[in-house]
Amino acid sequence: MTIRKPARLLLVDDDPGLLKLLGMRLVSEGYSVVTAESGPEALRVLGREKVDLVISDLRMDEMDGLQLFSEIQKGHPGMPVIILTAHGSIPDAVAATQQGVFSFLTKPVDKDALYKAIDEALEQRSPATDEA
Repeated sequence: MTIRKPARLLLVDDDPGLLKLLGMRLVSEGYSVVTAESGPEALRVLGREKVDLVISDLRMDEMDGLQLFSEIQKGHPGMPVIILTAHGSIPDAVAATQQGVFSFLTKPVDKDALYKAIDEALEQRSPATDEA
């Protein structure tokens, strides 16, 4: 296991089972994890807790991952967001990265690719997100 700096991650997915499984994996890697089952819930979490990185599903009811990303950037400019999807396509990935999403990964996600994306996002994180 890699020794990681403590970082607080917000996981957003409308599949509670996947949310729990991914959360447990990330905690075992040394991350602090908070979860939300929808975009609106994620925005409420961001309003009350300090988070270093958001990992969100692309396709969710109420608000999809790209809509959530757009809302996050309004309130937390520079917050890195990684999008996960089971229905990924090249046009989706291009659109996401053009909008500023840090990384776009397909499910089932390769754990090493996810950990690498998280580490890179945290390293390149904008100082604007370092709120007191």
